[in-house]
Amino acid sequence: MNNKRLAIFALLVLVLLVTFRIVAPDIRSWENAEFTVKVIGAEETEFEGFCTHEVKYVIGSRTEATNLQGEITADKNTFEFVIPGIEISCVIRNKTPGKLITIILLKDGTEVNRVAGTEYDFYLDYYPPLS
Repeated sequence: MNNKRLAIFALLVLVLLVTFRIVAPDIRSWENAEFTVKVIGAEETEFEGFCTHEVKYVIGSRTEATNLQGEITADKNTFEFVIPGIEISCVIRNKTPGKLITIILLKDGTEVNRVAGTEYDFYLDYYPPLS
C-alpha cells in the first residue's frame, strides 16, 4: 500500500515538474523593470524606430524587440511605449528632420535618459550597474 502511494506521489511530482518546465519559460520574472519610451514632438513630426530589451523569465532570459512608430498631431503630441526588461537600447528615427523631437526613457517612472533635437537618428539606452 505504501509503495502504491509513493508511486502516485512520485508521478504527481514528475507531472508538476514537467508542467513547470513547459510553462515557466513564458512567465516573466519580478526582476524586470517597466521602461517607458516617451516621444514628444511638434505637429506633423513622424518617427519610427525599435528597442531591443533583455527580458528575464522565471527560467532564463531572452532578447526581444519592440517597434515604435507614430505621427505627432495637434491632438496628440506625446506617444508612450511601455516595455518590460532588465536593460534596453533604442534607436528612433525622426522621419521629418528639422522638426524638434524629444525622447525620454523612464525606468519604473524615473527618467534615466533624454535626448532632444532636430537630427535624424536618436539613441537611448539603459544598462543596470555592474554589481
